[in-house]
Amino acid sequence: MNSNENDMHDATPEQAEGKLARSGAYWDFLGTCTQCGRCTNACPSLTAADMTLGDIAKALLAAERESDTQEDLAYAIAGNPRLVQAVRGCFFCTSCKNTCFAHNDVCDLVYNARVDFQDLGLIPRFAWTSVQVDQEWDIFTAYRAIYGIYLGDLTRHVANDEHGAEDDCEVAFFPGCSLAAYAPGLTREIFDAVQDAGGKTTLIDHCCGSPLKSAGFFDRAEALCDKIADEVAFSGAKTMVCVCPGCANAMRATLARHGLDVEVRLLAGYLAEHGFQPKQALPDTPFCVSKSCQDRDGSYLEETCGALGIGSEARTVFHGCCGAGGAVSAFDPNRQAAQADSKLSFAEDGSTVVTMCPTCTYTYAAQLMGAPRDVQNKHYAELMFRNQFDWPKVFAQLQGMYEGEYGPWLNQVFA
Repeated sequence: MNSNENDMHDATPEQAEGKLARSGAYWDFLGTCTQCGRCTNACPSLTAADMTLGDIAKALLAAERESDTQEDLAYAIAGNPRLVQAVRGCFFCTSCKNTCFAHNDVCDLVYNARVDFQDLGLIPRFAWTSVQVDQEWDIFTAYRAIYGIYLGDLTRHVANDEHGAEDDCEVAFFPGCSLAAYAPGLTREIFDAVQDAGGKTTLIDHCCGSPLKSAGFFDRAEALCDKIADEVAFSGAKTMVCVCPGCANAMRATLARHGLDVEVRLLAGYLAEHGFQPKQALPDTPFCVSKSCQDRDGSYLEETCGALGIGSEARTVFHGCCGAGGAVSAFDPNRQAAQADSKLSFAEDGSTVVTMCPTCTYTYAAQLMGAPRDVQNKHYAELMFRNQFDWPKVFAQLQGMYEGEYGPWLNQVFA
C-alpha cells in the first residue's frame, strides 16, 4: 500500500480511524514540525530513510487512514522500509533534537511509534524477550543467578533471610542493571563509599526500564519506575544516587511525578561534594570522554570530570550514541558495531576512553575485543575505585550461560 503523505496536511485528527494507539502524539508532533530537514542531516538513520521526524508522523497517520483493519495497518507500515528504518533504527541519541529549531521531543515521537509497532506485532520477540526487566528473569538477573552474584544484604528496604524491611535509610543507591550484574565487586565498593558519605544506604536492585521503552513497552517501563518510587518512599531515603545519567533522568522524572521530596544525584558529583578522593591515580594518558546521550546539557559530564580532576585541557569529548541505544542491534546488528567503531575512532592511540553509562562501557568493550585498538576503555567509576570490570570474563560467562547446563532453561525462558 502506498502512503499518500502529501494529503496529510488536509486531514484532521477526527478523520483518523483510531487504529494507532498513539496517533494523538503524531498529530501533536505535526503541529510543531517545520519540515526544515535539519534532523535528517543530523541522524544517519533518518538520512538512510530520507525522512524528517515530521515525515515519520505523517507516514504513520497516512497508513492508519488508508487501512481498514489492524492487519492492513501492520502490512502497510511493514511495507514502508523507509518508515521502519526511521523508527527501528533510532538510537535515541537526541542528535536530531539538538538541531531542531522547535526543540521537538524526538524521543517522545519514536517511543510512541515503538508502542504502536509493538501493538501491531512489528517488533519480533527475539528483540526483547531477554530484556524484560520487569519480569523475574532477564539477561541480568539470569547472569547473577547462574554465577552466584548476590547483593541481597545491601537491599535493606526489602526483607530477606538476613534482615527485615528497614524504613530508616538516608540514601538509596541505584547502580543500574549492567553494573550490578557485571561488576558486583565494584558495586559493593561504591555502596560502601556512598554510605560513608551520606549515611545509612539501601540498594535499589532494579533497572530503570529503558530496555522496555525501546521495545515499545512504555507503560510497563513506567510501572517499573513507579515500583521503584514506592520502594524509595518506603525506605525513607531523601537522596537517590545513580551511576548512569539515563537512570538519574528516569528516576528524577518518576519521583517528581509521585510528589516525592527526594534529590537525585549522579554518583561522581555526589561523592566529590562529600569529599571523596579517588582510590587510585588517574592513568597517565590523554582522556577521551564519551558524553552520554542522556546528558543533554553536559552537566553530568562536567561534574564527573571535575570529580576525577580531568580538566578541559586534558580531554576531548565525543558525542552521540555508543551503538547500544534504542535496541538497534536487534534490528541492524552491524550498525551497532559500526556506530561503536565510529565513536572510538575519535580516541587517539594511547588514550583512555572514559564512559558515563555502564552500557556504553560494555558496548565499547565488546567492540575492542573484536577489533582491538591501542586505547583503554573505562567507566568513570573504575577511575574512582579499585575494583574494575573484567570484560573478557564477563563476555566468556555470557556465552557460557547458553552453552552450559543452564542453556536449555535460558532458551525456554527467553523463547
